[in-house]
Amino acid sequence: MKKFASFLLGAVAGCAAGFLAGSLLVSDEQVDDVKNKIKDNDKLQDLKKKYDNGTEIVKNQLASFPKNVEDDPELKDFDDIVIDDSNKDDDDSENAEESVNDLNNAEKDDTDAASTSEKPQA
Repeated sequence: MKKFASFLLGAVAGCAAGFLAGSLLVSDEQVDDVKNKIKDNDKLQDLKKKYDNGTEIVKNQLASFPKNVEDDPELKDFDDIVIDDSNKDDDDSENAEESVNDLNNAEKDDTDAASTSEKPQA
């Protein structure tokens, strides 16, 4: 941990010294001169155009990707998702009959409860 703290302190001190030296030793005229040379350099301007075109292409490609699943509100509601395994081959006919009976009983219970709750009590 001591080495890391020394490294961090050295990095901060080095950055501060570099910034201070750059701001004090380089005059504004020299900075303006370098900026003008960059603007007048055709190769650098060509590279800048190629870079801008490349980044635009990448942005368009990223925009064409489908939305994340997390952002899709239709997939957030898991009550609407139905898993259909009807193509699954089950030789267990008793299990299927039990499922049908369970469904029939559940429907009867629901209709019985609905009919008793709708009747006015005197």
